[in-house]
Amino acid sequence: MCLPLIAQVLSVDERGAEIRLLEGQVTTVNAILEPDVKRGEYVLVDRGMIIEIVAAEQVQEMLDFYTELTNMYAAEDTANA
Repeated sequence: MCLPLIAQVLSVDERGAEIRLLEGQVTTVNAILEPDVKRGEYVLVDRGMIIEIVAAEQVQEMLDFYTELTNMYAAEDTANA
């Protein structure tokens, strides 16, 4: 299963958007699906494209969900080992 990455937009131009992933990496992605994205907004990124703009207050909820999934898969792996 692939989960989209959470990132914050650093800048936007006609070529796309420069983003910072929560882990700190900076990269440029395509913003064609969200052409109105603005600097400072949080976004979901998948396969080099912004797929959704996320409200800042939702970011922590999403991170908590990702942590739950990670823990669930780790427990399942341990049980099946």
